[in-house]
Parts: sequence; structure tokens; C-alpha cells
Amino acid sequence: MTHIILLLAGSSTRFGGETPKQFIEVKNHYIFEYPLFTFDNLKETNDIYLVINKDYENFIKEYLLTHSFKHNVKYVLGGSTRQESVFNALNSVKNLAKPDDFVLIHDACRALIKKENILELINTLKTNEGATIATPLIDSLCKEENGNILNSINRNHLYKLQTPQAFKFAIIYQAHLKAKESNNFTFLDDTSIAMSCGAKIKIVEGSELNFKITTKDDLKIFEKLAEDIDFGK
Repeated sequence: MTHIILLLAGSSTRFGGETPKQFIEVKNHYIFEYPLFTFDNLKETNDIYLVINKDYENFIKEYLLTHSFKHNVKYVLGGSTRQESVFNALNSVKNLAKPDDFVLIHDACRALIKKENILELINTLKTNEGATIATPLIDSLCKEENGNILNSINRNHLYKLQTPQAFKFAIIYQAHLKAKESNNFTFLDDTSIAMSCGAKIKIVEGSELNFKITTKDDLKIFEKLAEDIDFGK
């Protein structure tokens, strides 16, 4: 089975405003619905877990009661950090998952994840412990000091990690469990948690369109791109 964890619990601190960006409506759909519908329309996926903030529990309850899906969609309350939110979801997945089941963890604000990238990620995971969508770094890099360029950084072999990030269930669950038991909450994403336990993570090259909506400018770009989307549900 392939379990999907869709993270909606963020507070959008950098974005600003009263409404977390994943709940902003664009073209009559909430931003979180864009990746949700993409995953739900894949026969290769099974159950979908929406990880939410407690403040939006009643909203999501009503949403799930008034919408139908091809797969079993349920919600899980998140934690105070992304790492804790993922761990809460993994604990829910544990009730159904076998050790070799697949788990895909995705940020809801990466709304334009492509179906073909998800399928390639799942296929890559069949022969690897973990895999992640990533794109090669194109821009030049430098290190600064006091507002001045200190030195340039060679961008060869550098990638920007995106989501989904995919793992065999036992590998990512045990890695999260070990991090929690050791009170290590310093990890930036799930690949780093898995790698801390020795897992090897394969890169699946994705698309620049799979950007994370973080700023008001990102939202403007997404609004233009969403004009051409037809869910076909």
C-alpha cells in the first residue's frame, strides 16, 4: 500500500495574514485541494492523511463530510513543529501499514506536484529505502559576510529538495521514533531524519513548478498558473 501524508498544519508565519495560505481559495478551490485531488486521482495511492492544526479541526470535519473521494481521506492533528506533525501522522499510519508499505510525505503548499513525478517517485521507492523529489540548482551561489560576497560556491551536484519525500514505512517510522526518544528536533526535513539512521535516499528530478507557496509573490504566480488547471473531478 501507498499512504499519503499531506501537511496542512503550518501557521504561515512568513506569509502573514489571518488565514494560513493552504486554506486560501484560488479558482474556487482551497490551495490544499490541488495536491489532495492529484493524489486522490492516482490509482497507485491508497489512504490519505490530512495533518491539520487544532484550530481547523471543525472546518476539516465538515469538509470531509461534504466531499467525496476515491480513496479513504482522514485527518490527524499536527504538533507544534513539522517533525512532530509528521510523527503524529506516522502513528496513525501504523495502524494499517506493513513494514514495506510506502509513505509519501508532501507539503500542501506545493500545490502543483505533477502526477508523473509522483509515479516516478513510487517506482523508485520499489528498489530504494527512500526517495525525494528535487531539482538541480540553477542560480549561482555565494557566501556573504557583512553584506559583501565572501566567496562563490560551486553549484555542481547541488539540488533543491522538494516534496513528496517517500520512504518504506518501517524506515521512516523508526527514524522518527529514534529522533523523538533522543529529543532531537533539529532536522529540516524527513530525508535528513531517515539519513540519520543510515538510510540512502535517491533523487527523483522534479519540476520548478513544484514550488512551495511561501510569500505573496508565490501566491500571485500560483494564481496565474491555476487558471489552466482543470481538476476533472
